[in-house]
Amino acid sequence: MIAEVRIENLGVIEEAAISFAPNLTAITGETGAGKTMLLTSLGLLLGAQADASKVRRGADRVLVEGIFDVPSGSDVVREATDTGAELDTENGRTEIPVARQVPQEGRSRCFLGGRSVPRSVLDSIGGRLVTIHGQSEQMRLRTAAAQLQALDSAGGTATKTALEAYSTAWRAYRTALAEMEQFRADARDMASRRLALTALVDAVDEVEPEKGEEDDLKLRIERLDSIEETRSGLRSALGALSGDGEMVMGAADLLGRAAVGLAGLKEPGAAEASARAAVAEAEARDLISAVGTMLAGLETDEDLNALHARRAQLRSLSRKLGMDIDNAIDEAQRARTMLAAFDDPQARAAELEAAVEQTTAEVEQRANALHEARTIAASTLANEVNGELAQLALGRAEISIDVEKVEPKGDGADRVTFMFRPDPHATSVPLSTSASGGELSRIMLAIELVLSRSAPDVPPTFVFDEIDAGVGGEAAKAIGARLAALAEHAQVIVVTHLAQVASWADRQIVVVRGETATEVRSVADSDRVTELARMLSGSADLDSARRHAADLLSQSTVGR
Repeated sequence: MIAEVRIENLGVIEEAAISFAPNLTAITGETGAGKTMLLTSLGLLLGAQADASKVRRGADRVLVEGIFDVPSGSDVVREATDTGAELDTENGRTEIPVARQVPQEGRSRCFLGGRSVPRSVLDSIGGRLVTIHGQSEQMRLRTAAAQLQALDSAGGTATKTALEAYSTAWRAYRTALAEMEQFRADARDMASRRLALTALVDAVDEVEPEKGEEDDLKLRIERLDSIEETRSGLRSALGALSGDGEMVMGAADLLGRAAVGLAGLKEPGAAEASARAAVAEAEARDLISAVGTMLAGLETDEDLNALHARRAQLRSLSRKLGMDIDNAIDEAQRARTMLAAFDDPQARAAELEAAVEQTTAEVEQRANALHEARTIAASTLANEVNGELAQLALGRAEISIDVEKVEPKGDGADRVTFMFRPDPHATSVPLSTSASGGELSRIMLAIELVLSRSAPDVPPTFVFDEIDAGVGGEAAKAIGARLAALAEHAQVIVVTHLAQVASWADRQIVVVRGETATEVRSVADSDRVTELARMLSGSADLDSARRHAADLLSQSTVGR
């Protein structure tokens, strides 16, 4: 939700701070007071194009700051964090600070979490947080892709299951098609590719390398290079342990003599010392055996020159192919597989074509099932929306949703168009080009209200402008009631000049134009009654208007 917005030097607003309700907020005020500047400020925070003419006279820049409060696990939080934004998180909620500066001259600047970001980042994030309905170009569902997504979301489990099955079939088809096209491309230069693949295989087969052979050769060569030094060390160690067998005694014999000499002594501790000497003698004789085994193992018939020659052969192959030996072995195996396919290209082509035909048939079958699910969902959605239109001063109008079959693509084989007919005698035309600002806002309210009950991906905040144009009385009350109903599922902000609409709000913000600047303030209790009375009669002092205003508040079932 939008938690708050601060504005400096935007049009007639010198300075303002607005806190929005989590449910329904109404923005009211006299014509020309500057209500639209609040929408302009939101637009700037959402990445709209900057207009230097909106800078207040005498000021050098516009500054708009806002805070969005979103769930910490939201994709928006991850996107903001990726830009380097610094965010505060508490109790599973994250505050995203956004700011926009628009100077009298020069480029505007955008900030997210204290970091400067491109305007496209605010546009991307804002588009998922806030939807503004007022003018046709601001309509969330203005594109065919958005209308298709809304219909699929409203269709629930049936369309979701059908779409998942279609997507699986589509991916299999695209894979089969890509393999066939690649084979055909390869076949066009088959002769040159055959030569290249054959040369690769021949080069590898001539050397017959094995995976890991280079590392093994390195270790064997290092061992042979140091074998004399190793032999000398082992002989020295063996001599120290065992002696020369005649004149010089080794460590083992000396330890044995020590054990015998200590064994006959009566001195306290001598027996223990004798036992320890005997253990040491046994350990020394084990060492003699181990060192002897190592010395005997040094005998080898490996030819150091032959190992170096083999290593040079592998390096030459690696340089020739431009890859290491293990990769060369893998590439040679792949080349053998491709050469086998080239040996019988017609059979391979027939196999690939059969795969394309099979997956094409699967795509067509899944597309038909998805089309049927979407057609049912379109009828249900249109009927529910038309039921809402009857309560929004559009009782003779109706929408329909065309689901037209087209060439298959990633999201199905359908083109979805929301159509609008103002009365039963008129021709249906695309919704995005058919209605006035007020009509379109009310139609979108009806659609969003239905989607909020059935679709899980409704944007968290809606802003409605011009929604009460040309209506009044009971129709205006109905509009307020429907806005309040939508506010049960999302945050809603409405700009209105009708007390019957404003009375339903949880919070009412009044824009008052003074002699030099516009004031923006929140009203409650008696101040709110006063503002509603002014909206009803043009004067806040009439007792009848105040009673009427109080009645409107008491009749509203949401805000007080």
